[in-house]
Amino acid sequence: MKTDKHGNKCSQRVLVHIFSLALPQFDYGKAITFAEKLYGSNGICFDIGQQQCLALSAAQQVKLQVIDGACKWDQNNSEQDDLFDLVKAKIFSGIAIFIVGGISTSATSTLAGCAGHAPLKPAVVVSATGTMYTLAHELGHVLLTSSYSPVHETSTSNIMINGTHQIPAGSSPTFNASQITQIKKSTHLQTC
Repeated sequence: MKTDKHGNKCSQRVLVHIFSLALPQFDYGKAITFAEKLYGSNGICFDIGQQQCLALSAAQQVKLQVIDGACKWDQNNSEQDDLFDLVKAKIFSGIAIFIVGGISTSATSTLAGCAGHAPLKPAVVVSATGTMYTLAHELGHVLLTSSYSPVHETSTSNIMINGTHQIPAGSSPTFNASQITQIKKSTHLQTC
C-alpha cells in the first residue's frame, strides 16, 4: 500500500495531467494540496503526471481564452478536441485537467468548471476564476460518472455542492459515503 506525502495510506490512485492555458486567479498550490488531502483521506493518491503551462499561438489564445460552457457529457466538443490537440502526444493515461481563462454559458453567465467530456477522453476544464475547490470538485464528477445522482449536493461541507464559490474559505469539504463508494468503482482509478 502506498503512502502519500500527507501520510495517507492509499490503495488506489488517480493520475492527472494539468495543463494551464491561463493564470489561475485562485491559489493553485492550495488547490493541489486540498485535492491531495481530500482524495488521500479516502485512500486515493492524487498523482500528478505532468504540470505544464502551454504556449499558445495568438490564434489559439483568442480561440481558447473563453470555453463554451455547454458542458455536455459523452460527446465530442470541438473546443475539447482543440484542447486535446494541444497535448495529444503527452497523455497516455489518466485524466486531463485544463485551466482556461473562462467558461461561458451565455453572454452573462459563467461556470467555475466543467467535467463533461468525450468518451475515452476523460478531462475537466477549470476556469481561472474558479476557486481552490473547483479542481477537486470537477475531478469528482469524472470519477463519479455522468450517471451518478444526485449530481450536486446542497451542503457546503460536501465538495460536490453546486457552486464551489459557496464553500467557506479555509474549510475542508468532503465526500459522503455514497460518493466514495461510487468513486472507488471508477475505471479511472489504478491500484497502487
